[in-house]
Amino acid sequence: MNVQKHHDSKIDKIETLKWYPWIGKNYDTSKLLVIGESHYEDGDDWQNGNKDTTRTIIQKRLDDNEVGKWTLHRNVEKVLLDKPEISDGDIQTVWNKVAYWNLVQRLLDSRENSDRPTYNDFTKGWETFFDLEKILMSKYCLVLGKGEAFGSFGNYLHSHQTTWKKTNEDFMVRKAFDITDGEREIRIVFINHPSGSFGFDYSHWAAIVKKEFPDLSL
Repeated sequence: MNVQKHHDSKIDKIETLKWYPWIGKNYDTSKLLVIGESHYEDGDDWQNGNKDTTRTIIQKRLDDNEVGKWTLHRNVEKVLLDKPEISDGDIQTVWNKVAYWNLVQRLLDSRENSDRPTYNDFTKGWETFFDLEKILMSKYCLVLGKGEAFGSFGNYLHSHQTTWKKTNEDFMVRKAFDITDGEREIRIVFINHPSGSFGFDYSHWAAIVKKEFPDLSL
């Protein structure tokens, strides 16, 4: 069975979803969804109208271990494995066991410094997330970014009609909390964006992930 394509007929029914999530072949052993922020146009315009964009990029990561080329992905791998150096085998381990999806479902222009996701982009992203979750059935979510993504998530839960509710009240301090729809629970952790633009201490976030996802095993 092709795990990547198995749920596509259901995912296609989500009208607000532009790009399929990457779904590792062993995702069901972890139930961890990693949530990125956005895709940026790279100049070739191949991502517009291409629902496989996210999957193509992650597959390229699996096929290419060129040092210095994959800062974001490499930092995610370091956090999840709590390792300072990443081997080819580590890359396979991580991406085969997780799902990955970008919250902002609008292609941004990398040539325009001012082209940043809007608050509406994030709000629509969280709406799409809850539709996607009905299919992925995640147990853990690791969100890459603690700014607009976090603020818009809290606002979405507060201002939109949804069956999902947070179950703990200290998330403003730790930015890690549980949500439940009454039938199942998801543990969500927000961390600094691992692009490294403002410095990124993988060991700090690895310790937090271990604490907040104590039963997660990769």
